[in-house]
Amino acid sequence: MEHPLPFQAIDAARTRIAPFIRHTPLMPLPASRGDFHPNLRLKLENVQVAGSFKARGVFNHLLQLDAQQRERGVIAASGGNHGLALAYAAWRLGVSATVYLPARASVDRERRIAAWGARIVRYGDTWDDAHRRAIEHAACEGLYYVHPFDDVRTLEGQGTLGLEVLTDAPCVDLVLIAVGGGGLIGGVAAALKQARPGIRIIGVEPVGAPTMTVSLNAGRLVELPAVHSIADTLSPRALSERTLDLALRYVDEVALVTDEQMVEAMRWLWTECNQLVEPAGAAVIAALQSGAVDVTRRSAPVAVICGGNADASCVFEGYAAAQARRSPS
Repeated sequence: MEHPLPFQAIDAARTRIAPFIRHTPLMPLPASRGDFHPNLRLKLENVQVAGSFKARGVFNHLLQLDAQQRERGVIAASGGNHGLALAYAAWRLGVSATVYLPARASVDRERRIAAWGARIVRYGDTWDDAHRRAIEHAACEGLYYVHPFDDVRTLEGQGTLGLEVLTDAPCVDLVLIAVGGGGLIGGVAAALKQARPGIRIIGVEPVGAPTMTVSLNAGRLVELPAVHSIADTLSPRALSERTLDLALRYVDEVALVTDEQMVEAMRWLWTECNQLVEPAGAAVIAALQSGAVDVTRRSAPVAVICGGNADASCVFEGYAAAQARRSPS
């Protein structure tokens, strides 16, 4: 039976998108801070172009569009990071872009998307609401819809992250990946498990948006009635049949973390590793700090820091206020 995401297609995507993205670093923890595992490395997708792994899948789409599709333009719905990647890639390639955002998407991400010239439409309370309206818009105007996770081109692009991990850490035996719609973990797991079946793949998602956990437990696609998490980029109400299939094939375990644990992990990444990340980017660290995931029996674990599109002004304003309090009057 044909594989749903062949290794060769992921490898071809890596070659295709290489001129447009960064091969992001694998960072070892400071020697005095091997709290979780002395050999743990962090895959820093927070320093990827447009601030997250999403640029991989988006560029893999746009570089394969024909001239007519480029002329008409592209559209997507996003919690923020996918829209930002689309806006950036469209700007880079000279394509017009429209991004639908739900009401809960941060103003900071909206500003970043607008800065790359994309048209922004706010609609609905969740990504799922924005997605449905964006699909209608695409059909009406003949725009190409770039799905953030339910598309082979997206999954192939995200899978290139797994190939980078294999290149930089050939002995890797466990990878921790945050879960939203399942596109990142699906693509990366397909790449890793086809190359090295013994690698353990663990997903991490918010307690308030256990989309993959519920579907895996049921053995079928389940749409949650509601989601509640500060990690808005990890909070669709459902996976897709495609990403669920990949998870059933390749994901060994899914752990849950609370919003409070993600915030604490954000602080840790900032103070100990000088990495400013969003809640989704800190989810894997939250799983380690809370004990939801134990990597002590593995020799070469990797944790994917999936995105860094946090509002830096909040950090710097807080720092300035703290400095002012310490200054003599």
